[in-house]
Amino acid sequence: MSTRLNSTFLVMITGTILCLLTSCHKTDITPDCGAPLCQIQTFEGDNDWWEGHVVNTLTYNKAGNPILRTRSDVATGNENESYRYDAKQRLSDQILHYADGAYGTDFREWHRFKYHNNEDRPYMDSLYINGTIGDHPIPYPFLPPMLIVIYFNYDTKGRLIEENSFYTDGAAWYKKKYLYNSANNLEKLAASWNPTASSVDTTYYGPYDNKVNFLRTNKVWQLLTRNYSENNTQTAITYNKFGLPLQFPNDSKGRTVLFLDADLTNAKITYICK
Repeated sequence: MSTRLNSTFLVMITGTILCLLTSCHKTDITPDCGAPLCQIQTFEGDNDWWEGHVVNTLTYNKAGNPILRTRSDVATGNENESYRYDAKQRLSDQILHYADGAYGTDFREWHRFKYHNNEDRPYMDSLYINGTIGDHPIPYPFLPPMLIVIYFNYDTKGRLIEENSFYTDGAAWYKKKYLYNSANNLEKLAASWNPTASSVDTTYYGPYDNKVNFLRTNKVWQLLTRNYSENNTQTAITYNKFGLPLQFPNDSKGRTVLFLDADLTNAKITYICK
């Protein structure tokens, strides 16, 4: 038994070293190599609309999944977030709140994610608006307990490619489609806020760098930011040894870097890496 464990451990260590030597220090870094070795600790930058300099701080559980996001610009529409997981460490709840997210305090939004059997991608998000935090969302008296249901569709690579959202009475709210290019980067988002209308709002992304997308450090960030790209939407000023961006420039065209709902310029990221 001891020999088998030691051999397994040796194989794991050898594989990690080979990964670092053969991929993580190349110019075109393998995205799945560096990202799992690091976790985002802070994401900060400038919001040119009203908040000024914004700092987001992340806290993780022992499994390496985020459990709390606090921000320096807390306000309506800019809430802190708590995250809960099921027994398989799949994201089950995203709770937006103003304080620390303790039981008995208020929430602004509560997203509850549902899964099919053993799949690791949620197929549905039930969105509750305004209530009290408990084991489950507790609605305020005389208010409807749920506003929106969102259904997710994925491609064969496990990337979110479509959202369809409905009010509780069955009326459609919005439809979004995410299109990826041959380099496995998000190229555009087509959104229709009134599915019966012919107008579509299109958002384009890129040009991308050839380094590791910082969202790939955790699949929770990919889902909640709605971006499964391999690379970053801008070329950074500096990167760490794993190919993850540390600081982005102030883009002359006003392009921002998006993380969750923080849309910032002059973005800086700090990590804790293994």
